[in-house]
Amino acid sequence: MTEAPTGHLPPQGGAPSTPRDPSDPLPLLRRELNTGADGLSTREAERRLAVYGPNEVRRKGHTSLGRELVRQLVHPLALLLWAAAAMAFVADIRVLGIAIVAIVLVNAAFALLQERQAEQAVETLAKYLPEHAMVIRDGKSRQTEARTLVPGDIIALDEGDKVPADVRLVDGGLEVDLSMLTGESTPAQRIAGPGTAGSPLLQEPNLVFSGTTCTAGQARAMVFATGDRTELGRIAALSQRTRRDPSPLEQQVKKVAWLIAAVAVAMGALFLVLGVAVGLPLTDALMFAIGLLVANVPEGLLPTITLALAVGVRLLARQGAVVKRLSAVETLGSTNVICTDKTGTLTQNKMRLPSRAARSRFPSPSCRSWPSTSEPRPFRRWPWAANAPSRAV
Repeated sequence: MTEAPTGHLPPQGGAPSTPRDPSDPLPLLRRELNTGADGLSTREAERRLAVYGPNEVRRKGHTSLGRELVRQLVHPLALLLWAAAAMAFVADIRVLGIAIVAIVLVNAAFALLQERQAEQAVETLAKYLPEHAMVIRDGKSRQTEARTLVPGDIIALDEGDKVPADVRLVDGGLEVDLSMLTGESTPAQRIAGPGTAGSPLLQEPNLVFSGTTCTAGQARAMVFATGDRTELGRIAALSQRTRRDPSPLEQQVKKVAWLIAAVAVAMGALFLVLGVAVGLPLTDALMFAIGLLVANVPEGLLPTITLALAVGVRLLARQGAVVKRLSAVETLGSTNVICTDKTGTLTQNKMRLPSRAARSRFPSPSCRSWPSTSEPRPFRRWPWAANAPSRAV
């Protein structure tokens, strides 16, 4: 079979020279992508894969384990404990110094483990893309790895499939769950045909996007964007560019640490001066001041905070929530107002009628709240309404 011409493809290793508008008329989009009903040839697909890269959402590089451990060891309270341990060793209180160092190290390891586990859970939830896709190449339908899809490929979509890339429908129709992009729980209808002028891409009736799920129908579609150039890729890029700001708890702990340090240093200096003034040897007064400094440092505060936050993470995990940073638990607790219009996404999107009564003998008004359970409550009929008219309120 003759290979498809290269046409408007960018040079080897480059990005697309001009952005394509997937809502363009289908013949024009086909010319721009240099593809047809029989799809691409295997060799052309390999060449485009080298140009555009794999169909994967790139994840931001992980922070090294050493850097994360250092971040835990230079926590404001940890720094205060390090200073207390050093003073304990200077004052020849070795047991206390060793105990403080052990507290800091154990707390840092525990906090690091908790955040690593949460980060892995977040990455697991982020795997929206399917592993394989049904693609048409050289005029034949075959199953291939979704990461090898390139712009211009023709793929087949069926009920239950996850969409592997941003595509334009060329034949058939689908019902697609777009909730991960729009928040709407009701499946949207997508059908091959002309686009709607001036509509946002997510509302175009002939476009389907990477990571969404086909709930009904069958269709053939033409890939127009892969990897980081998909809508899912853009969302991932935005989420990775967010700056990490200190949480309210971290800001408060930092203030408390500085306050404790200032009070401890002031009291130690005061007693050092008083000790010398009343005639104590300088060495004894200095040791007394160091002991006072160490005694003013709350060694148990840091592990107490970490354990309390870890318990909160576990409780949220049982409810299906994933917390990436331990300090975010307190941030969630300090939230006063949540503004949202996506009630179907935040709730179960279900309305249940726990009981009914005939209009003629409706009981006194009352407000009842059923506990949230996974099992639906059985339908309840009032005994005195057995022979009542079928109309109910």
